[in-house]
Amino acid sequence: MGKFPGQHSRPPDTDTSLRLAAPLQSCGRTGDLRLGRRLHARLVLSGAAAASAFLTNHLITMYSHCADVTSALRLFHAMPRPNLVSWTTLISGLAQNSMHGDALTAFASMRRAGLAPTQFALSSAARAAAALAAPLLGAQLHCVGVRIGFDSELFVASNLADMYFKSGLLAEACRVFDQMPHKDAVAWTALIDGYAKNGSLEKAALAFRAMKREGLVGADQHVFCTVLSASGGLKDAWLGRTIHSSVIKAGFQLEVAVRNALTDMYANAADMEDAARVLRIDPQGWTVVSATSLIDGYIETERVEEALRIFIELRRQGVEPNEFTFSSMIKGCAMQALLEQGAQLHAQLIKTNIISDSFVGSTLLDMYGKCGLISLSIQLFNEIEHHTDIAWNALINVLAQHGHGREAVQAFDRMTSSGIRPNHITFVSLLTACSHSGLVDEGLKYFNSMKDAHGIEPKEEHYSCIIDMYGRAGRLDEAEKFIHEMPVKPNAYGWCSLLGACRMRGNKELGEVAAKNIMELEPDNTGVHVSLSGIYASLGQWEDVKAVRKLMWDSRIKKLPGFSWVDANNKTHVFASEDWSHPQQEKIYKKLEELYERIKEEGYVPDTRFLPCNLDNAAKERILRYHSERIAVAFALISMPATKPIIVKKNLRICVDCHSALKFISKVESRDIIVRDNSRFHHFGKGRCSCEDYW
Repeated sequence: MGKFPGQHSRPPDTDTSLRLAAPLQSCGRTGDLRLGRRLHARLVLSGAAAASAFLTNHLITMYSHCADVTSALRLFHAMPRPNLVSWTTLISGLAQNSMHGDALTAFASMRRAGLAPTQFALSSAARAAAALAAPLLGAQLHCVGVRIGFDSELFVASNLADMYFKSGLLAEACRVFDQMPHKDAVAWTALIDGYAKNGSLEKAALAFRAMKREGLVGADQHVFCTVLSASGGLKDAWLGRTIHSSVIKAGFQLEVAVRNALTDMYANAADMEDAARVLRIDPQGWTVVSATSLIDGYIETERVEEALRIFIELRRQGVEPNEFTFSSMIKGCAMQALLEQGAQLHAQLIKTNIISDSFVGSTLLDMYGKCGLISLSIQLFNEIEHHTDIAWNALINVLAQHGHGREAVQAFDRMTSSGIRPNHITFVSLLTACSHSGLVDEGLKYFNSMKDAHGIEPKEEHYSCIIDMYGRAGRLDEAEKFIHEMPVKPNAYGWCSLLGACRMRGNKELGEVAAKNIMELEPDNTGVHVSLSGIYASLGQWEDVKAVRKLMWDSRIKKLPGFSWVDANNKTHVFASEDWSHPQQEKIYKKLEELYERIKEEGYVPDTRFLPCNLDNAAKERILRYHSERIAVAFALISMPATKPIIVKKNLRICVDCHSALKFISKVESRDIIVRDNSRFHHFGKGRCSCEDYW
């Protein structure tokens, strides 16, 4: 910005200067730069501008308000003797136009010129320090304020508190606030906003209640929006309703920003009825912000159809969805693997410039991955222009879900070598990828590098990944040793992973330990008894199997039924085991019988190890033959053209026998079959599975 001139005294301005200043103030308020320049020209021609520092100061203010900082600076530098008002006007104008570094430089030059700042100059400098998140400079400004006695002035103190909050120094900010002899709405707003932006949501809510006890004088839209956001973050609908009452009493319910905040608050608290009610207050006043909040709330509560209805209504009202709207909708399609709806959203995105947004691209990548089309996910990743950590995390997670462990490791190495820092989410996906691919040594290497190389403290989920990794590899002794040496107790996922491994390996003792811990952590987890029963069955201990089943009967514990579903002809078809309720049941039954005979000829042998011993072999084979995933595959084979991929979704883990049968079915039918169970994807083709029988 250059060097600032020194301070020289000026005589008082004339009455004429006072009269001429009024239209300049009007131009500044309205932002009418064109008229302001014409007035400036007239003042120059009349000689009034050069003769009056008072008028020059008003010109600087006018240009600052009209965002013409260059003209404001030119005027200031041309002043032979700028006074204190001139300096204050300049500092304020620079701060208002986001030239924060220049504002602080100007403040320092004013101090070097021997001038004590006004409270307005000090507040403007504090705002500049806050914008730059420069706590050291802010603390120096605070010292200046203490020395000249402005630290207790409400206007200055509020800005100093805001500066400390924006620099993350909550204790210092609260100290400034507490030392204020009187607190107005601006001070309370700084406190509430500071708490909220630093993640102290409960304190933000408590501060609002304290402000309310003070009479809530001067509460504005900003206060309500901030505290509603905090309430939504806390998912506290009761608190949100209390604030909503205050909003109505203050007369702000119809303000667009407040309505958006109310909708978002109720949606975050999963109170979708009240969220929708707020949106309907003004049927013609839909905004993309409020509608997106409602859509996101429906997606988070797994009500995708209602989210789609709001999306359609938004378009009908002529409001264009933004990147957040599309991302929420695509996320919903990913959660329920709705490929056709996701592809339609992708087609709409291609027509907009939003398609180039990295976040949207990452969401699409994730959606196609969760729908089973990993090749499209990789293609989308390659088309993203700037790879953020979100894009890399999405790619690594997709590769993990599909069992491409080595590719996930390579992606992680590319990510770090490109300068992108991994986070907790990255390592969960990476360790999962290693676990599902048997890359134990690689997984341990990356786990040990988390803290040392990347400064990330492992959490429960990372330790659970290592337990799962050892378990899948059959290294149960090492898994048990790792559990005993962990600094935290395993969560339910960790124990469930161990129990599943014990079932596969027939380890009764360790399986019972895992089951006991799961029942303590999740008493309603019905899968524990089923897995424990499976361990006993695999060992031929049928009396123990009966005991577990009796316990389940006495405790009224029901086994979670298995379901499989497939999308065909714009409809989702759901099947349970031995389910003959489908309109095409006869054709499905016929296809299943045909498949059974053909795969037996190819070498398929039913795996009946986990079925009750009191059944004959024919009954056991019949139970296996009519598992839900096989019924879904048979339906897809008779209903879908050969050009379309068969993608079956399942709510439980695919059983060993169905895994074997589907490999044979893919061979005899010459079809690629994709199964997404509750753990990962299996791609069956030409008699093989992508997991290579390691899952």
